[in-house]
Amino acid sequence: PIDAPGWTRTQRVWSFARNSEAALIAAEGRYDCTVGLINTWHHDVIIPQGGVHAASLQANSLRFASGWRRRAYVLGKQANPKSWVYRAIENRQYDPARHARVIAVSNMVRGHLERYHDVPRDLIHVVPNAIDARRLELDDPQAARDAFRKSQGLQADDLVALFVGHNYALKGLRPLLLAVRERLRREPGQRPIHLLACGGGKPSRFQRLIAELGLADFVHLLGFQDDIRPCFHASDFFVLPTYYDPCSLVVFEALACGLPVITTAANGAGELISEGREGFVIPAADAIDSLADALDRMTDDGQRARMATKARVLGAQQSFDQHVARLIAVFEHVAKSRAMRQTGRSAA
Repeated sequence: PIDAPGWTRTQRVWSFARNSEAALIAAEGRYDCTVGLINTWHHDVIIPQGGVHAASLQANSLRFASGWRRRAYVLGKQANPKSWVYRAIENRQYDPARHARVIAVSNMVRGHLERYHDVPRDLIHVVPNAIDARRLELDDPQAARDAFRKSQGLQADDLVALFVGHNYALKGLRPLLLAVRERLRREPGQRPIHLLACGGGKPSRFQRLIAELGLADFVHLLGFQDDIRPCFHASDFFVLPTYYDPCSLVVFEALACGLPVITTAANGAGELISEGREGFVIPAADAIDSLADALDRMTDDGQRARMATKARVLGAQQSFDQHVARLIAVFEHVAKSRAMRQTGRSAA
């Protein structure tokens, strides 16, 4: 157990990191390999699940129009004491003198580690996130699909897209709504796409935007769902035009449910998707035309059915068995190196 005293969350984060360091120093020699996931240092292996803070800040700022709004957002975040603490912790984590190995959840994160912290490539191991696909199974998926659609006033032959995100702004709900409107503007009367939007956050401004865009008949803001499985099984494809996501778990979950995926190049999970095979990866969240084009391509029932089959296979491959095996290989390498160093000191 590690104490984390402090009046504020920032103080507790910092004290936890310092006390973790002290505990690891005191335990030197008792372990083959030590691992840190977030807000600690002094360990042998770092797994930054949230990516790199500087990269996250840069990507988040793209939600704002270029100019003073974007600069104000970045400066405001940089001036926050919480940001100072996170930067201080990261600087210690990636201190070149420590030679810690890093598990990056995507090639995108590996690039950020190299760019922002000069971590040598040979110390970075890319191991994507994993899911338990069995957790998403239902006894009767068709019955769940029919019941959920009925509850939302959707017909059996309606084309339904699913969006899931606890931060609607960061995950790209606004550009998605603009792309849905762009499709209808391009060719009035074409087959509509009904969008289910699930997750936490503040929906009020998105409700206003939906009304302004004339999409009230096509967009269903569902809010937080205790059980997301019926949403997956009631949908025909998944879309997450995120501004930043190191490696989205919900994308893998959607794939495992047989949903072709549309996401962005700013999502590390998109690195596993082959264009037109399991879905589409657009350049950026604000690439509205590209997003509208990808939505159009999802209206082809035959192509979407073929992608669904491939998506299910790809999703099932993101298993914990494979993930853990790759992690253990890194841990064993560290343990072997540690043992060799200790043997060398003993011999000396």
